[in-house]
Amino acid sequence: MPINCQFNLLRSALVYYTGEQISGSLTLLVSKKAVSLEAINITLLGQSSTNWSERAILKQPQIEHNDSAHDAKPLRLNYTGHKVHIRETQKLAGALVLLPGNTQLGSFQFQLPHTLPATCQLPYGSINYTLQVELERRGKYVKCFKQRLIVRKCVEFRSLRPLQSTTPTLSLQLERSVFVPGQGVAYKLIPKRLHSHGYLNIRLCQGITYRSHTPEAKIKRVLRVLDESSEIDGALQLPLTAPIMSDTADQDLIEISYYLEALDDIESIRLPLCVGTVAPPMETDPLAHVDSQPLCFVNLATTALSQNELFAPFNQLMPHSCSREANAFGISRQCDRLKLLKHQKKQSYVKWALHYFYKNMLP
Repeated sequence: MPINCQFNLLRSALVYYTGEQISGSLTLLVSKKAVSLEAINITLLGQSSTNWSERAILKQPQIEHNDSAHDAKPLRLNYTGHKVHIRETQKLAGALVLLPGNTQLGSFQFQLPHTLPATCQLPYGSINYTLQVELERRGKYVKCFKQRLIVRKCVEFRSLRPLQSTTPTLSLQLERSVFVPGQGVAYKLIPKRLHSHGYLNIRLCQGITYRSHTPEAKIKRVLRVLDESSEIDGALQLPLTAPIMSDTADQDLIEISYYLEALDDIESIRLPLCVGTVAPPMETDPLAHVDSQPLCFVNLATTALSQNELFAPFNQLMPHSCSREANAFGISRQCDRLKLLKHQKKQSYVKWALHYFYKNMLP
């Protein structure tokens, strides 16, 4: 390829939160001969897309003929939707000639609004963000280079938001209704009529709504049971990879919600759950963990490693380790192991026996 583009972003991880700034520069590499350009533009594009197919419902009856040996396949319609969340373009250079070698271009800056949805990949839709560089050439097609970005949305909760719902036969209680991915959803179910509960099931559900614009406006709802139990007092596990909930104020093409549902032979109870990136911890002892910090989705892996004795030596190198006692315990254990290695090892009984037979039994 005679022309190549290198994105020099100030953040190597390419992960940004809403409200932050994307900044960097470009380097164009020309390998063969000089290239004449009309303009160089860079665009920040964020968009949602949905796509699924359904069997078409025929409004009028169709007459089938038996003059064909092939089986008639049912007619299916593809429903698609598209929405642009952000599209900003900056002009980096006008008409110029690129000589063979590397050419440094000016810097660029984009501001991410707080209202943008987070990046996600779902079975029937996705939300993607990309940086696109367009090289306009006279009499030729526009050459385009793309760099994918990951945008996260910070959804922070300050209170636990306890919930309770009561029916004539059931009462469902939650000490907290705000969580981060990877947490356990503790619940308490109180049956009011014990003789009527031959069947009892508590489900942690995820609901995803997809919307389409073509060929017509349509809604597709997908329900997924993440965890379930038949205990009246327990906890259901929220997956660590679960996407955060959508903003209920905006009606986007993709909406994600969570709820806890209790079912019996007669009726059901449903309580909505809030899944974000930061949630307050559950205080069990007011004197314990004075310097405790809120549970954060991006720090759950660090917390899990710090509580594991096998990873204690590695936690000493991690700046965000959450357990100093675990690190101290790991250091003392390593010192004890070094002392054992320094001690003189005793000879085994097998070696003594072989030495005895060799000295006394053999001629």
